[in-house]
Amino acid sequence: MEILIVAALIGLIPAFVAQKKGRSFGLWWFYGAALFIVALPHALIMKPKEGSEEANKRKALEMASKGLTPVREPAVDFVADGVIGNTPYRNEPDGSVIAIASGRTIKFKNRDDLETMLRGAVS
Repeated sequence: MEILIVAALIGLIPAFVAQKKGRSFGLWWFYGAALFIVALPHALIMKPKEGSEEANKRKALEMASKGLTPVREPAVDFVADGVIGNTPYRNEPDGSVIAIASGRTIKFKNRDDLETMLRGAVS
């Protein structure tokens, strides 16, 4: 009986990892309780589903590594200083540029980064 309780508890570990990657908690809990030694590495190695918490974190890190930083201010308060290829932008005092692209407000390090992103989106 104690073995079943321990198995049920350790099955929670791969279930939580898989849930963060967009998978079914219940199925992964059962898998983890039955085959923990296989389920845990499997949960750690598998790629996250699109739109999951883990995928969103990875996408944000990827954007940040390219110099793109999502801005948390509403687009309604946006007053554009100019437009590049149908994309309104605003110059900031620190030299950065904030633009509305694909319905999102994005902060770029400078105007060149904005133009590079727009050229890449058009290509």
